[in-house]
Amino acid sequence: MSFAYSHTFALNVLAGYGLMGLGALLGLAAAVWWMRAGEWLRGGTPPAAFRALSTLAFLLFIIGIFWQLAGYLRIEYTRGWW
Repeated sequence: MSFAYSHTFALNVLAGYGLMGLGALLGLAAAVWWMRAGEWLRGGTPPAAFRALSTLAFLLFIIGIFWQLAGYLRIEYTRGWW
């Protein structure tokens, strides 16, 4: 069976890739919200929902990157690199 279709690869690497993609999409949604909002853009405080969305997007993106890294290390894909 190919390495790309293995269950271990899917759990360890592709799940992190999905989290990173979801974080990127939420970040884009937050960016569109930022551009559309005119009332709090000029010195006001952003709503709590916007801050929560931005924080969630950032956290999911970072967690996704580290999940992929840990996944590659867990399946010993990086063995022999150094």
